[in-house]
Amino acid sequence: MKRIGTALRAAVSLGLCAALLAGCSLLPSDPAPEQPVPTDPLTGQEQLWPGQRPVAVSIENASDSTTQWGLSAASVVLEARTELQGSTRLCLVYPSVNAVPQVGPVAAGEDLYWRLLVGQQVIPVQRGGGQFDQNYLDYYSLRPVDALEAGRNAFSCPAGWSNAPLWYTSGSALSSALETLNISSTLTESRVTTAASAAADSASGEDTPLAIPALLPQSMENKVPNATAPDAVNVRLQFDEQNATGFAYDAESATYKMLHADGTPQLDANSGQQAAFDNLLVLFSASALRDDEQTFDYDLSMGGGVWLNGGHLWYITWTQGTDTTFQFYDADGELLTLNAGRSYLALVSSVTGQELTVTNSAGENLIQ
Repeated sequence: MKRIGTALRAAVSLGLCAALLAGCSLLPSDPAPEQPVPTDPLTGQEQLWPGQRPVAVSIENASDSTTQWGLSAASVVLEARTELQGSTRLCLVYPSVNAVPQVGPVAAGEDLYWRLLVGQQVIPVQRGGGQFDQNYLDYYSLRPVDALEAGRNAFSCPAGWSNAPLWYTSGSALSSALETLNISSTLTESRVTTAASAAADSASGEDTPLAIPALLPQSMENKVPNATAPDAVNVRLQFDEQNATGFAYDAESATYKMLHADGTPQLDANSGQQAAFDNLLVLFSASALRDDEQTFDYDLSMGGGVWLNGGHLWYITWTQGTDTTFQFYDADGELLTLNAGRSYLALVSSVTGQELTVTNSAGENLIQ
């Protein structure tokens, strides 16, 4: 009996050792690590349209543009002076075709905007475009929804069709035309998935979902203000003598509200709501006239700039990597993460007449 007891104790001891080494459930297991919450690559907020391609719409933005649809609902708005003559155009970016409201007036496509957004697998929406626009779309096999091709199948206008200046579209109109144009609204494997989502799905045994890198590095945790200027309330971007975009900080909503060149609110014709943004990014970039001597080309590799959020201003530097996403750095060269939210991003060049003015509540200019 004594031998049996000794043998039994030895067997139990060996079993416990084996269980510990094998990670057996005889002892409580460590809690599973929290998996990262998927976020919208355009805003850094909750992802509502996973697996869907964003939609980018070029719209008119002349100084007398009083009718602009969809401005207040866009996740990201891009602006730059792309032509020697004429006004700037805006590019409104939405996370999915299902998120697109009535939007317009649809304008000619700009290859600069597609270059900034190509890593997002966007569906471009335009009304024609120049040779550089077409060359870029062809080179990257990007199929746009073009009003000159789709016509009434995806676009409408409030006046006679042929010469109407205000062509507009919507998510439902675009959806009905995508199949006809052989355009998929879902992400494809042509872009790599994020390491975080791949690791999470590998651990759970699920198929890896498609994901795209964030256009702007954003966090849902608000950055502790440690800004270059803690009182930055008025912003004006002068693209040329006739074209300018302004912003006035609204402390109640903690957003920068968009203004026309004459200082009047820039409204969304869908709702009458003034367009407002959590983040303003003004990136300085070298530019030069192209061979046609009519359009500008921009250096998108690196540059300086400013970031405004919550009434604060940061001087930044930026780079755009091979995956066509941005990296931002503060004045000390440390990586910078923006606060989550809607963003306005402008490229400003050294071209004559383009300048940025930021003032505090006392009217003092903060840009040296």
